[in-house]
Amino acid sequence: MKSLLPRFKSFISNHFFQSTRSGPLLILDRFHWKDKIYGNHLFLLDIKRKKLKQLHVPKVTDSDLGFKMVGSCNGLLCVIHYSLDPNSTMFLWNPATRQTKRILEPQNALLPYKVPPHCLIGFYFNNIDSDYQVVRLHSFVDTNNACFDDSLTKICAVRVEKYSLRRGLWREIKYRNNQCVTVNGCLFWTENSVTLEETLFWVAMEVSDKVSNEMIISFNTCNNVLSKIELPPLVKDCAEVHKKLAVYKDSVAVIICSETESTAQRLDLWVFYDKYEGVECWCKLQTVGMFSRLERPVGILKNEVLMSTNEVIHSVSGTIALLPEYDLGTEFSYNVFNYVENFNTLYSGNVVVEEAESEGVSLHDLFISGINRLSVEDTA
Repeated sequence: MKSLLPRFKSFISNHFFQSTRSGPLLILDRFHWKDKIYGNHLFLLDIKRKKLKQLHVPKVTDSDLGFKMVGSCNGLLCVIHYSLDPNSTMFLWNPATRQTKRILEPQNALLPYKVPPHCLIGFYFNNIDSDYQVVRLHSFVDTNNACFDDSLTKICAVRVEKYSLRRGLWREIKYRNNQCVTVNGCLFWTENSVTLEETLFWVAMEVSDKVSNEMIISFNTCNNVLSKIELPPLVKDCAEVHKKLAVYKDSVAVIICSETESTAQRLDLWVFYDKYEGVECWCKLQTVGMFSRLERPVGILKNEVLMSTNEVIHSVSGTIALLPEYDLGTEFSYNVFNYVENFNTLYSGNVVVEEAESEGVSLHDLFISGINRLSVEDTA
């Protein structure tokens, strides 16, 4: 009986959580601004119940300058906490267990320390190594290819470093076949990012003194190949207002909100195909609209475009969630992340457990407490 109890507790715990989950969950990252005031809020969205619950991002530093969501993977969130302390800015957080783990910068860093938007950061799970990893891309002036002619063009090289949660170490990544990817100017993270299988994608902009160009940057974490992808062409007689990177049926996609001369709004879903005979191309699959009000693109859910007004997040099929009242009168945008509750603990090391707010004792806690009592009685 004693030897079977740990496995019995684990089995019951896992199945208890699976049976009590209400359905698919999303993390909504809301950036809002009004005049010179701006901030972020994080929400957990229960799609089946159409309910939003605000998540309070733990403070890992006394200098609270806001945060940025990097990604969500197997119940772990990677978050940038802007602060004056470089050793406290990036951390992993499990909302289900309230554990956090700081990702410390290396003491003898080969690359200068940067945070978004001055770098690109991605978070994913390496299935081969069974390890959670963080990727960071920097741009630096490339003195070998520098060009200071009349256009004042500045060529920058893109370098990559990777952090392993299992090892607790950063290391610089060498490109395959000595590949060198350059951009015309400094690289800035301008929109959201997505992960598709082993490849990370970001919307970014190369900025020089006179020229700026927005594009998609991709990094394949298996073969360490870095690529640049041009965005879809602009719609004739329309001005682009917003865009959002997404995944549509196992392909990377972008949703672009455009405004016509009559101020009507439309959302175009473009999908990128690169698996057929080496041909890369964008294909516009659908247009949603026209709308008389601004519809901000949010993402893709069940192969439908998610969009938001200042009152509701919805798709063509109907309402997904009502937004909090204090969104009224403010400008905002949403990033969406898939999320699953994970009650496993983080790897050992510098792990901190938040002090939970008083929410009572859950049924699961009571059940496991009873199992623990059985274990004590069995050993007595």
